[in-house]
Amino acid sequence: MTHPTSIDKYQIIKPLGSGHFGQVYHAFDRALKAEKAIKVLKTTDPNTFLESLKEAQILNRCNHKHIVAINEANIFRVDKELRVVLDLEYVPEGSLEAALETRWLSIRDAISYLRGALVGLEHAHSEGFLHRDIKPGNILLAPNTPKLSDFGLATQPGPAAYGSAQGYTTHLPPEFFTDRTTSQLTDIFAAGITLFRAVSNIADWRAVLSAIPNSRRHVERGTLIQSIGFESYIPSAVQRIIRKACSPNPDNRYQTASAFRQQLDRLRFAIDWVRNNDLEWIGAIGSDAFEASVDDSKNLLTVKRNGRRVTEQCRSFPTLSEALKALHEYVAETTLS
Repeated sequence: MTHPTSIDKYQIIKPLGSGHFGQVYHAFDRALKAEKAIKVLKTTDPNTFLESLKEAQILNRCNHKHIVAINEANIFRVDKELRVVLDLEYVPEGSLEAALETRWLSIRDAISYLRGALVGLEHAHSEGFLHRDIKPGNILLAPNTPKLSDFGLATQPGPAAYGSAQGYTTHLPPEFFTDRTTSQLTDIFAAGITLFRAVSNIADWRAVLSAIPNSRRHVERGTLIQSIGFESYIPSAVQRIIRKACSPNPDNRYQTASAFRQQLDRLRFAIDWVRNNDLEWIGAIGSDAFEASVDDSKNLLTVKRNGRRVTEQCRSFPTLSEALKALHEYVAETTLS
């Protein structure tokens, strides 16, 4: 695909990705001398331009610090064709998806990012809109203020509070595949799948899905998480929250984004663990530094606090798999207080 070097007042710096309805670029606004993210919508039919402005109008209605800001919407000539161009807030830190591809996320960071997105989702729902495309690629990691982005599939449901059949397929709940409608509970389910991907540090979602026999059937039945399973380092309290958010029965889910977010707020974090490699984790709580590792030549689990062995936690095991299981259990047990 050939990308433009400039669009009207915008100098294109680089492509950032493509959404359902257009291409997103990192651009420099020469008029304001500011960095922007601009979204060039795909449609070239003037008769559909007003409909194409729906995303801009929804973002304008949903103005909130946890939702990416819309600055303006214009019609510019791009490669000799008129196109709708949305001028959006630029978040240089990138998306949750990009973070998963480049670094290990601690449980605390993963939950913090999803919590911020849920605050934005609460606001969108309060304004009467469904997002319908919640996934790691649509959560931007602005410092201390994660933001929900890409409202290209957003809609305002009718009197029955149901929207049309749209959404990111693997994040859709089972009721979607039977009644072909979306609701606030659709967004909550998708947010739960997103949290599962984040705490599991799944960098390649497609690879995980392709390794599951009949993955489409699990998606349609709402049993995808059960088929993948939770990593043993994920605290049981976090697992319970995700299971509830992703319950196949919509009545058993959190009924609002606020209820989901409040449950995350009740978690109390202890050691903030990051996996260094398969055999070693490093963590911190306040000024204390922790290490938990397995010596694979001796099947020995060693835990250190500020460089000194925590003797009661150090022990050897008959097999390497048992030692690694104990390592993960220790991380899970000490992540929350």
